[in-house]
Amino acid sequence: MSESVTTVPSSPERLTTVVARNSAFVLGSQIAIKILAFLFNVFIVRRLGDVHFGKYAAVVAYIQMFAIFSDLGMAPYALREIARDRKSIYWLLPNLVTLRLILSSLVVAGVTTGVYLLGKDPSFVLGVFIAGCSLFIYSFQGPLDTTLMAWERLDLSAKYTLVNQLVFWTVGALLLLAGGGYIGLLMAMLLGVTSVALLSGRTVAREVKFGDLKVDWRRWRPLLLAGLPFGVSGISFVLESNFDIAFMSFALTDAVVGWYAVAYTLAVVMMPVAQSVCQSMYPTLVREHALGVNPIGPVIAKTLKYLLLLALPVAVGGTLVSDKLIRLLYTDQFAVSGLIFALLIWDLPAFFITELTGPTCLVLGLEKEVARVNMFNAIIHVALDIVLIPTLGVMGAAIAEVGARWLRVALHWRLLGTDRLTGGRWLPLIRVILSALSMGAVVFLLRDMHLFIMVGVGALAYLVLILVTRAVEPQEIRQILRMISRRGSPVPQTVTVPTVQDK
Repeated sequence: MSESVTTVPSSPERLTTVVARNSAFVLGSQIAIKILAFLFNVFIVRRLGDVHFGKYAAVVAYIQMFAIFSDLGMAPYALREIARDRKSIYWLLPNLVTLRLILSSLVVAGVTTGVYLLGKDPSFVLGVFIAGCSLFIYSFQGPLDTTLMAWERLDLSAKYTLVNQLVFWTVGALLLLAGGGYIGLLMAMLLGVTSVALLSGRTVAREVKFGDLKVDWRRWRPLLLAGLPFGVSGISFVLESNFDIAFMSFALTDAVVGWYAVAYTLAVVMMPVAQSVCQSMYPTLVREHALGVNPIGPVIAKTLKYLLLLALPVAVGGTLVSDKLIRLLYTDQFAVSGLIFALLIWDLPAFFITELTGPTCLVLGLEKEVARVNMFNAIIHVALDIVLIPTLGVMGAAIAEVGARWLRVALHWRLLGTDRLTGGRWLPLIRVILSALSMGAVVFLLRDMHLFIMVGVGALAYLVLILVTRAVEPQEIRQILRMISRRGSPVPQTVTVPTVQDK
């Protein structure tokens, strides 16, 4: 990776500028991706129907649930280490790729054999194998994407993610129209991952001397042990995200799985927004905290408020328009999904909070503590699924999902402390909550109107409310406008840092 002289803004203003720049690139791409992904998901559901969409969701859930065992937390560990010392890439990248290829082979063989022995039909077993093959591609793409994020090139990572989705949507739509079913979708997913791996590899290759990359099996054990706390947290996350659908595919019918998957997919449509913002902050906060230059507390508190500004009105409004929204998008065949969605949408604000608190714990070096908290939470979630799904059916899965998610919020909050997350100021968060609830009252009064009128008036009312209640204060608006107009170029301070060029 080449060294060059780059102008870097000084002290606290630098931290805000870098975080804002990365967040803007990634958030902008995610908005575009999610709009297109939302439309494509509607097309998929309508094309496959409840039974086949249920099978597709179950296949993806199986692979995602076991995919963490192909990484075991090494990626987030590598991200932190490369962000601290960019030269560490020369031993981390080759050893990470090699270990992931070995682990992926074990996972694909084990999961495919497992679903076959459990009696699933041949097309389902084939689907699991095809989806599992993506793990081999991710053995390269995962470390490459980690490198780009550690270099604070979230713009490139976001751009390549968009390419991935475009390939998946284009090829997937063609195969669906040709009668390829959910197997065709899985093939399109594999092609999309391959395309982004090639793009990421090209970029990294231009900045790294590949002759200096060394595979050293003696580093494998320390690397696995260092990633283990991150891996435990990752295992807990995938259990919470995918165990319910995987378990329902045995306990309930494929159609019921399809109803739940539709509601869940719609409920989480905004979750990557929080992931993008928090991922874009992470490498910068790691470096700033390690150097002790800028306090990260104010950035954390302000980010929490902004995340809730987005999530709370969606949760409140989504509950009130759930039935109309589901019927409009997915037809009356999925009417049951409306009630499920009304509950699952409350996953959103909890997810936004934990996407911030999780990385904050890692920045502060609390990976072991947060790993214990997350694993405890995952065990509770799985236990709730096992108890509630056979007794309450699909609503039992929804209750377990939302209950476990908010339990994670409480545990993370207790670990970090209120002062660190709020800066000792509750009033800004109270204003956000009041604005969202007041907007909900307006939407409720319009419950007999058309869905578009409810959503439009509700959105306008919320914008007015956050200004009236000062949930967004005038100086914050001025700061945002000033940052946009200045395009992130305050008084420079000359510092030598590594740069990555998108050639």
